[in-house]
Amino acid sequence: MVRILLGLVLVLASSFYSVAALSTIELNPAFNFPQDGAAPSNGQTCICVPTGRCNTSTSGGGTTDGAGQLDVRIVSNPSANTGVTIGTTTTTIANNVASVITVNIVSPASCQTGLERCCLAGSYQCGLQYPPIANSPAVSANQASYGEYPWQVVLLGPGDVYVGSGVLIDNLHVLTAAHKISDYTSGSRTLKVRLGEWDAASTSEPLPVQEYNVARYFVHPSFNSANLRNDIAVLRLSGTVTLGTTPTIATACLPVTSFVGSRCWGKNDFVSGAFQSIPKEVDVPIVSAANCQTALRTTRLGTSFVLDSTSFICAGGELGKDACTGDGGSPLVCALNGRWYVVGLVAWGIGCGANGIPGVYVNVASYNTWITSTIATI
Repeated sequence: MVRILLGLVLVLASSFYSVAALSTIELNPAFNFPQDGAAPSNGQTCICVPTGRCNTSTSGGGTTDGAGQLDVRIVSNPSANTGVTIGTTTTTIANNVASVITVNIVSPASCQTGLERCCLAGSYQCGLQYPPIANSPAVSANQASYGEYPWQVVLLGPGDVYVGSGVLIDNLHVLTAAHKISDYTSGSRTLKVRLGEWDAASTSEPLPVQEYNVARYFVHPSFNSANLRNDIAVLRLSGTVTLGTTPTIATACLPVTSFVGSRCWGKNDFVSGAFQSIPKEVDVPIVSAANCQTALRTTRLGTSFVLDSTSFICAGGELGKDACTGDGGSPLVCALNGRWYVVGLVAWGIGCGANGIPGVYVNVASYNTWITSTIATI
């Protein structure tokens, strides 16, 4: 298996940028379009072209389904949220709902097999990290560095109560697990999204965070709350996020290939399953569906359990390495050629961090078509 080390992902990992110099950062390489003259139109910044045509190397014994026996990665029950609130920080609040329906989202987030994304020079690119920020807070073992996962977002309920996590996929939409937001899709309860958060116990961050109310919820029409199949939702924000201006806010790419056998990275609570104020990280191997099903059949799910490989992807199975109860909706990200892809969203598991038992994630690749059509919905 290939071990992906975060410290080696960036070519400029040894370079540091100060906050004052952020406006001069050139995030994207120049992109040259194919010689046949194809180019974006109608506001597009990217198009799908045949692979290799874009002149850049960085383009880019019980129930069979486990219903009632899954350890859902969730902390949204009122009793579980007692005392778990997120500090109020300096924020940018955006509530311009009108921008939700006027924004022109036409560039493809991903391309089908045989095609690759090709983008205009200088246009914003998903899945890119900034080099480390000078004078960033020190971190302990297994803690994510400040700004290391800029696509990670926090979902907050009334009173800034922690609900779960998600991932920013463009300047208007967040991807999360449907089971995290089921209490907010109807009624008057307000859910908001905080971007750029790192230390939830602090009342300030080195750089300001941004907050957006959720203007619209898109839950997969086939979501099953009993067995968590199709456990995916898109959240449309109340305003558009300005990308490329701060190193703590960026988007992850939708997956374009299989990462089975790769080691990828996700937020982790280790064995306790307790809420973590500073995100923790863990590298875990992506496990094939067949091996995952075999492992899960040794648990209380029994020998009749059938893993729905369309809905789920598995990762982990190493002692102490799993996403636990406080992590529902957190992205599992994999690096490929310097770009980061959201491969999974924390969904469920059996126990936490047990040796030989992988955690189960939403298989994001299965939903690329649904995601791209949903974000284009007016």
